[in-house]
Amino acid sequence: MNIYILHRYLGYALILPVVLWALTGAFFLVKPGYKNAYEQLQIISYPLDSTLPLSPQVEWQTIAITRSILGSHYRIKIANKWQHINPLDNNIQPEPSSQNIINLLQDAIKHNPERYGSVLNYQAGVAWTDTKVKLMFDWSQLTLRQQGADSRFFNTMYDIHYLRWTGNKVFDQWFGYIGLGLLVLMALTGVVMVRKSIQKG
Repeated sequence: MNIYILHRYLGYALILPVVLWALTGAFFLVKPGYKNAYEQLQIISYPLDSTLPLSPQVEWQTIAITRSILGSHYRIKIANKWQHINPLDNNIQPEPSSQNIINLLQDAIKHNPERYGSVLNYQAGVAWTDTKVKLMFDWSQLTLRQQGADSRFFNTMYDIHYLRWTGNKVFDQWFGYIGLGLLVLMALTGVVMVRKSIQKG
């Protein structure tokens, strides 16, 4: 195939990806609202006023004692997994009521009421606020993540930029390889065209 025709067809095929790469790349240079969109939330810890003595077991890898608005948390790690225990008998401490978890989450987001508002409900590790922010809570690790409309928008922009267009991980990965390969091929054909043009001149 003529090098000029190949270069033209490659240009046609890459118009949409290149335009989207450029637009999303420009967006990521500015990143408006990025800090709020990916804010790292933490369960607020309070000073320990007192602790109860524990009777460590052989399988315990780590012990962590913290205090939140719900009181003291005694956690141990077994087989690389955290779990709450009752310090009086070492029995597993189940997750408290939904309302208690809501109170705990509300305490963690009270620093920014404009973004997070009030926690409306909680079920199976997920809570929603009246500002449409999704809170993902892990009781065993006492960790908290958040995702608002802006976070979801940023994630979509990342997916567009990296050619994750279908949601199928394997297909999108190969789609990205092919897109980059075609871009390199287009650049190479452009170099060849320039060299031929110089030689003719």
